[in-house]
Order: sequence, then C-alpha cells, then structure tokens
Amino acid sequence: MAINGKNTLEDVRTAIHELSMFNGVDDDALDELASLARCHDYPKNNILFYQGDPPGSIYLVMSGRVKCTLMNEEGREVVLNVVRPGGILGLIAALDDGPQPANAITAQASRLATFRVDDFVSWLSHQKMVQKVMMAEFGRRIRDAYQKIGEHALMGVKERLLMALLDIAEREGELEPEGATIVFTRPTHQELANRIGSSREVVSRMLKDLLDSDLLQAEGRVIRVSEAALVLREE
Repeated sequence: MAINGKNTLEDVRTAIHELSMFNGVDDDALDELASLARCHDYPKNNILFYQGDPPGSIYLVMSGRVKCTLMNEEGREVVLNVVRPGGILGLIAALDDGPQPANAITAQASRLATFRVDDFVSWLSHQKMVQKVMMAEFGRRIRDAYQKIGEHALMGVKERLLMALLDIAEREGELEPEGATIVFTRPTHQELANRIGSSREVVSRMLKDLLDSDLLQAEGRVIRVSEAALVLREE
C-alpha cells in the first residue's frame, strides 16, 4: 500500500541522511534523492522480487526486515542475508543491469522506500563520493560471501550454527554493562536452519549442545555470548 504525505517524505529524507554510504554528500543532493522515493507498507512474507527477475526498483528498508534467499526446486530455502532498517536491496542488478541474484521477501511487516532504477542510477552518476563508498561496501559483501562459502564447505553443522549465532550477536546484540557479554534474541530454529543450510531438527539438537557448553547461555530465546565465544569469533 502506497503512503503519501509530507511526514513520509521527511521520514525518507531522515533515513537517507543517516546512511553511512552517504556521509559527506551535499544535503541538496540527498534531498533530491529523497524526492525520487515512493514509500510502501508491505506485510510479512511479501515477495519483492525473485531470483532471475530483471532490475526493477531499489529498496531502502525504513522499518521491518527483508530476507534475501535462494531456493531449489524442492522448495529448500537458504537465507543469505537479512536486511535491516538502513539497508538497501536491489543494487547489484541495478548496477550491472543483470538479473536479481536472489529472492527478496519481507521477514516481517516492513516499510520500504523504493526508487526506480533509472532514477537512482542517474542520480548516482553525479555522486563520486557515494560511488567510492559503495565500492567499499560491495567489497565487504564479497568478503562476507567468501566467509560464508568457507563455513558451508569446511565446517560441520554445529560450527556453522555457532558462527551464525555469533554473527547475529555482532550485528544485533547489545553489550551488557560489564562489557564482556553480548545479549541478543535468537531467530527461530527454522530460521536458523534456513540460514545455515540444515534442518530444524538438526538445529534444535545442535543448539542444545551449544547451550550445554560454556560458550552460550540462554533464557528462552534471549542468548548471552560468553567472552570465550567472542574470542573464538575473532579468531
């Protein structure tokens, strides 16, 4: 459902001004980009695009979450990434004019600002600083992709699950006052299974093993990461 009005434009402008990739960009240029956006509310499990679709729109997540997935013919799904508020979707297909490399599906009710690819690319062509920052961001994503490929090829399920939980802790967790423990809320067993390419039953069993160790402590879905686990992630 489209959302119009002054408040929405101001929300988009604020979100764009807060994006790290736009640091140092002239305010007038960012306001111009904001004026190109159209905002929509999407329910949970709304498909934004499928793998193989042509470039259509670029999406800025303003609230909610969007998961990027791959799926085989049997319907088995692997979650590549979860894009949170402040994240952007659709850039790869827009910049190389190729097909979408993955599916994009809202993981919860989300508000997204959308930009027509032609409008965004035209604006970007005049923003040298943004181009440089965007290249660095793509470099980071490639490094992350290499790491995930290595984890799937070289690690067992329990190790992959631990790495996934530590990654969530790093991205979403909050540091407790003493400074040695990070607290976060874990996804469901099925969501973790999709993320590491396993089954819910196996994840349930492996998670119990991890929680019986000294690496993680849990109260329901709230998990605390021990100092030993943080050191393991750094290594």
